Amino acid sequence: MTDLVSLRAGDLALDLAPKVGGVVAGFRHGATDILRPMPAEAIARGLVRQSSCYPLTPYSNRIAHGRFAVDGQTHQLTLNFGDHPHSIHGNGWQRIWQVEAASETNATLTLDHVPFGFGPAGWDGWPFAFRAVQRFSLTPEAMKISMAIENRDTRPMPAGLGWHPYFKAHEGATLAFSADDVWRNGPDSLPEERVAIPPAWDYSAPRLLGEPNLDNCFNGWTGAAEMRFPNEGLSVRMEAGPDVRHLVVYIPTGRGFFAVEPVTNMNDAVNRMDAVADHGLRILQPGEQMAITMSIAVTILAR
Repeated sequence: MTDLVSLRAGDLALDLAPKVGGVVAGFRHGATDILRPMPAEAIARGLVRQSSCYPLTPYSNRIAHGRFAVDGQTHQLTLNFGDHPHSIHGNGWQRIWQVEAASETNATLTLDHVPFGFGPAGWDGWPFAFRAVQRFSLTPEAMKISMAIENRDTRPMPAGLGWHPYFKAHEGATLAFSADDVWRNGPDSLPEERVAIPPAWDYSAPRLLGEPNLDNCFNGWTGAAEMRFPNEGLSVRMEAGPDVRHLVVYIPTGRGFFAVEPVTNMNDAVNRMDAVADHGLRILQPGEQMAITMSIAVTILAR
């Protein structure tokens, strides 16, 4: 379970752990971690949620109680997040990915999912067959990733994509991004009310992370976010392609990291397609694909 694929370009280093959910296990500039490093023990034990970044496929965030209906058929998923009452982040992060190709600066990982294991608790994973592909490219300036998913089932399949990067919370780090509005969550961690962005959550200008304990989905994201690590002398810019207009921001208290997650769909989108016009989920017909991109560029701050 510990095989790594390591890419190098200039001062940038990118490590991938295909057998542990197709995750990024480290991304750094010289000796400075841009994403939090995945501990060796976590890699060995397959603890995906301690990774640097993991793929979100075939949906992002939560599906309420793991239950949804598509094309007149109701589906029940097993709950895949401990004692959490909802299924979360799809099943790509809990599967072994295959290395299709790898070089010093590029790698391609694939995942072929065939439904299996329907039992008393529901489908163990996802009730539709699909193929997912992640392509990684490293230059001296940036890490670039694309991810595609193809519906290989005989039925229409709901699909959403994204990534869950955990940035290292260096002392003095700032965050900046712009969006139209945000969902407030209810006590069940599901979207409850769409509101204007409160001042405490407004990162339209660079500001310190603070401790707002954010874990919310922003709508109408512009597709760019900038992190600055002044003590390390680095600026980090994350950009996503035009189909990625939701951003989940997770800033926990005292954890040493923060997550800025570019995703195509709002939380629990599959159960809100009739109520929310810009939910962001796609219904893929058999053989149809969708794809997204993300880049994380690193530049040295002027002194």
